[in-house]
Formats: sequence, C-alpha cells, structure tokens
Amino acid sequence: MDNKKEYHILSLSGGKDSTALAFFMRENMPETFKKLELVFYDTGCDLPETYDYLNKIEIFLNKTITRVKPEKSFDHIFHTNFLIPAPHRRYCTVELKVKPSWKYIYQKIKKEGKGIFYFYIGIRADESWRKGISPKTEKEKSLVIAKYPLIENQINKNDVENILINNGIFYPDYYKWRARNGCYFCFYQKPIDWINLYEKHPELYKKAMYYEETGLKSRGEIFRWCSYGTLREMIKKENLKKIKNNQLTKKQNENIELKLIENL
Repeated sequence: MDNKKEYHILSLSGGKDSTALAFFMRENMPETFKKLELVFYDTGCDLPETYDYLNKIEIFLNKTITRVKPEKSFDHIFHTNFLIPAPHRRYCTVELKVKPSWKYIYQKIKKEGKGIFYFYIGIRADESWRKGISPKTEKEKSLVIAKYPLIENQINKNDVENILINNGIFYPDYYKWRARNGCYFCFYQKPIDWINLYEKHPELYKKAMYYEETGLKSRGEIFRWCSYGTLREMIKKENLKKIKNNQLTKKQNENIELKLIENL
C-alpha cells in the first residue's frame, strides 16, 4: 500500500459542511490540500444558487472544481420507468451520484494508474451517525479510504458557520429560503420549502409538478413529492396561505422557546 499512488478527493455538494471542510483543510492540512481534488457530482437537478456557490468556492480557494455528470440524466431515467424518487427508493442518489463517483474512480485508475483513493467527507461531529461513501465489494474496499476530518476534529454546526464567516464566503444563498441542500425536487423538503421554490424558481416547481403528475398518470401511484398533497394542490391560494401561516407560527413558537431557555 505504501508504494501505491495516492489520490485525495473532497466530495463537494455545494452545501455548507463540505465547503467548510475544504476551507478547514486549507488551513489545517495544507500538505494534503495541495494534492486535494475538489469534485462535485452534478445531478443536473441542483438549484441555480448551488452552481453560483460552486463558482464562488473556486475563486476563494483558487482551485478548479471537477464536475462529474451521470451517464444518463434524471430526465432520461425518469422517462424510462416513470418512478418518482422516494425515501424507500432513492435511485436518484444511486444513479446520479454513487455510480458516477465509482465510474470516475475507475477512469482515473485507467488514465493515471492504480492507487489508493482518500475521500474526504464533510460530515460534522454532531452528525457522526450519517453515512458517507460506503464501499461494498472487496475491490471497492481495497481502493477507497473514507476520511472525516470534521468528526476527527470535533467540528460541529457552530464551528462550520464560523469557518464560512471567517473566510468571507458565508452560506449559499438558497439557505435564505430553504432548509437543506440538494436537488430542487428533493422529497425531504418541507412544505414551506416547496412553496418557496414555487416563488423563487417557478420554472423548477413546474418541472417537479410535471414529473409528479406524469409519474402518477403512468403508474397510478399514491406517492407524492410531499405528504401535504400534490404540488398542484399545494399552490392553491388557501393551501399556500395555510402553509405560510403554519411556518410563521412555528417560528414564533421557536423564538418563545429560545427566550425561555435564555432566561433560565
């Protein structure tokens, strides 16, 4: 193993944690950072704000981000089986991120030679239960070693925020209206995130609505993108108002709880 070529890859998602990891490694692991390749697995379904943030990261770190695209687009995959991605069938992650990542590894081996791939994953210490890259076969396990510098250095959510602020890059703009990173049609979104998508990027909301309705029509499934109802139902005036009011009430309750804790 000692004589094998080493590859150092940081998987960037365009979110806060993997971005903070890149800056953390520049400051605290400079020798590794010099050899580090930043890789973004481009689903083609990310928000415009995500792509803008990636461009910003390249400027701030003075490193080019390698953008790896899947062999087949989500649109192609969807129109093959008309299945809407869901928590119990996350084929979108497998087809658009996992498979392209392994293909990229084998392409590098073919082009640059065999070696060990060190993958640096931006999972925080307060979320150490999450899974990063998971080699399954013996061949995969012999190729890839996952590294978690944020966990190893006890970096939590507040630390991530400080890293981004101190380096002047701050958060991606989508955090102003959305709770999480990911595809615009992510089934983990809350109802308010869907409503904000509708208002911020109506063309993407319309595409998600098309996928939902086409899938339902083709397969007759009950599953929806959001448990609240269909995307078409959600933007009816009365539902839109209700979702916004629910979110406002939730925020008010959170502020009350925070004040109570501060006064203890």
